[in-house]
Amino acid sequence: MNASTLLDTNLDAGRADSIALVLEDGSVSYGELASLTGGVARWLLGAGIQREQRVLMILDDSPAFVATFLGAMRIGAVPVPVNPMDRIDNFEYYLEDSYARVLVVDGALVEKL
Repeated sequence: MNASTLLDTNLDAGRADSIALVLEDGSVSYGELASLTGGVARWLLGAGIQREQRVLMILDDSPAFVATFLGAMRIGAVPVPVNPMDRIDNFEYYLEDSYARVLVVDGALVEKL
């Protein structure tokens, strides 16, 4: 499955307002998720990320995680999610070992890093 299959198929079927993600405090529709995903894809392209380059993701379970994962896939990049609860000294290893060209991190974790 790729980003187009998940998002575009549902949008083409008229399910833009249908729930794609259920959250503790609400939900995200397929239309909203497609918009978020497109924004991430454009941001990654603007940052110079190209097909098959790695995108290291240090994100909590959230719409941002899903949008970043799918946004990377949409442009042909490779999302590399890691556990944001991991030990701080492991993140540098993940960045180097994955050959990631960009790091996407939850704002709440920036100070920790």
